[in-house]
Amino acid sequence: MPTIKVPQELHSRLASLAEAEGTTMAGVITRSLEVAQEAEFWRAVELTMAPADVSADAEKLAGSLADGLDPDESWDEIL
Repeated sequence: MPTIKVPQELHSRLASLAEAEGTTMAGVITRSLEVAQEAEFWRAVELTMAPADVSADAEKLAGSLADGLDPDESWDEIL
């Protein structure tokens, strides 16, 4: 198994967290990497999701307001 050199302070932090979580230092590192990778995934997803321009949809759907339905009609008895 490969070994990595880390500052003593980091080693102590890893050891303390591993003990508190009932796992190994490798387990703490693995979980931390998984959390970081998932956060990066969602950041990338957010960047690809451009804010929606709903003005075109609003114009397209505006006609549904003139379809003859009463917007104040109560559905309480039906539902």
